[in-house]
Amino acid sequence: MKKSLALIALLLLIAIPAMAARVASVPITHEIDLVYQAYDGDSNGTDLEFLGYNGTGEDVIGAVPGVLSIVPGENWENFVGAAQEDPEVAYTIKNVVLCKEHPSIIQCADVFPAGIICQQGTPNIRLWWPLMYEVPGTCWTLTILYGTGVPYDDDGAGPNPAGYVHTEVWQWCVDASLDSLEDLMQLFHELPFGLDEVPLISDEVLFPILNDKIDAIEEAVEGSEPDLVTAGLILGDFEMEVMDACIPVSPMTPAPTGPGTGIANTVENPACCKLLADAEFIGFDLGILQPKK
Repeated sequence: MKKSLALIALLLLIAIPAMAARVASVPITHEIDLVYQAYDGDSNGTDLEFLGYNGTGEDVIGAVPGVLSIVPGENWENFVGAAQEDPEVAYTIKNVVLCKEHPSIIQCADVFPAGIICQQGTPNIRLWWPLMYEVPGTCWTLTILYGTGVPYDDDGAGPNPAGYVHTEVWQWCVDASLDSLEDLMQLFHELPFGLDEVPLISDEVLFPILNDKIDAIEEAVEGSEPDLVTAGLILGDFEMEVMDACIPVSPMTPAPTGPGTGIANTVENPACCKLLADAEFIGFDLGILQPKK
């Protein structure tokens, strides 16, 4: 993200040249928060339950889509450090920049191309980002520049003298694990594909097979003696099963298996490519796959 931060810094300097000569504190970079494309939908212990048609049995909603929701508060008070201190320090927002950076991937690179987009100015920042089709490694960087009427020490990484100009940076990055991959598959098994409303993963025979492969990878990796070779073979088999199941149109009939069923892979619903991208990320993250030198 070094290029992203450099770009943000340039945008901020361009936006307020008159402030550049004033004393500025060291930018505060907050800890990265990890977000996921899907989360466990189990409602146990809550008042909300999703049960079968007769209202009994276990929850039938196994996963829910992830969302990055940025709640700025009035004048971005939820993100400005000076506003959280006691006593509060009056501040004025000078600029807000949100950059989203897509990483380079191998699987389905044409569907999920690498790149960066930036939004600048408080009215222009998109605050709601659905995550279901965001590839792992995608990061949002929010940079807020604000000024205080009096010198203020915001306790950034030092040396950090009191200043009039302050910069704070937040990051959210999409992560993936074997557990989150199972949540994503469960989500794809529940959400509809097209007007026929069969699931994005419509092959009922394939679905448990893929889940079993994920469990087998986890067992090979997390055993007392990790077996990355076996894990790599199973991961490769998982990817081949997914590739073979990709379908470009919704099945005409809601059959549980057979011709026409599989995993959705269209411009609007690239579920097949999304599973492949996650498998690739997890493989590198766990050391099952090795990057080419």
